[in-house]
Amino acid sequence: MRTFLAIVVSIFIFSVSFSETTTTELLDEAQNSLKAAFESGCPSLAPYEYYKAETYYRIAVEETSKLNTKAGDAAAVKAIEWALKAMSKRYGEE
Repeated sequence: MRTFLAIVVSIFIFSVSFSETTTTELLDEAQNSLKAAFESGCPSLAPYEYYKAETYYRIAVEETSKLNTKAGDAAAVKAIEWALKAMSKRYGEE
């Protein structure tokens, strides 16, 4: 539960300072959110939300590799949001 709260707080901090956040930081945060969701068992307990987050992360990586950073940033933020939704559903806090 502490891990979940720490992730929520870090996401809030990143969302407040979104204008100062680089693409690399967003991708790292999205990857960390996916890792936390995976380790908490979200693929089996909240599969729709988890795999949607994973798909958005893949889109973010693909768009960033094409130097389309605005689309990559947007997809990374969506990946973080869906990973948090998966963890929220996993812990019963819909």
